[in-house]
Amino acid sequence: MKTIATFALALGVMGFAGLAGRAEDKKDAGDGPKLDGKYTLVSGKKNGTAIDEEAKKGKYTFTADKITIEGMGVKFVMSYKIDPKATPMAIDMEILEGPEGTKGSKAAGIIEAKDDVVKLAYSMEKDKRPKGFDGKEGFHFELKKMK
Repeated sequence: MKTIATFALALGVMGFAGLAGRAEDKKDAGDGPKLDGKYTLVSGKKNGTAIDEEAKKGKYTFTADKITIEGMGVKFVMSYKIDPKATPMAIDMEILEGPEGTKGSKAAGIIEAKDDVVKLAYSMEKDKRPKGFDGKEGFHFELKKMK
């Protein structure tokens, strides 16, 4: 449950369902990639350690501005904003709904969308935005869009 909670926070970027388009669609008027849709979690790391298999069974949905994560009896809804001009693209997330004590939690990260794969790396520590997707520090997730 802790892994899903942390992932949900980080995935404030990952509450999926609103814009028409695929992850491979490039930026639209500078708004960043179109992420809307349902995803499966392919892999993830927390401070260099692989996440457990249970987290991969969750439901991950993106919309134009929210990410919803459901699994292991919990649900998170996060808002997110992408800065497509940053290199790598920056993403800021905030938990809007979740288990007690999680609402309002924020994360700063980076995101990459290529074809049907989304990579997300983030940190919940203020001013500690990751620089890459290696997963050695903070969180790293790779999701694949469902067809």
